[in-house]
Amino acid sequence: MPIRVINCQATCANLKRLMEEKGLKPKDIRDILNLDSVQSVYKWYATARGKGSSVPSVDNVIILAYILGVTLDEIYVTNEVLYEVKKRP
Repeated sequence: MPIRVINCQATCANLKRLMEEKGLKPKDIRDILNLDSVQSVYKWYATARGKGSSVPSVDNVIILAYILGVTLDEIYVTNEVLYEVKKRP
């Protein structure tokens, strides 16, 4: 059965692009999301470059969508994969 899964690298690259288009810097995002450190945002940028696996939480993506004036579908990039439900013996 095909299902959609989030492509973390493409989603983070998309978020980076959207934030830059709005003129938002990593420190702005830290303040908006009340993050402890700007490093969280830089980790998302590293994921966008294929050098990490950190992605924002769903709660933070919802806030970012509101701030950026986009929908969740415009942030998340998904791929279709085949998934097989295995029955237990």
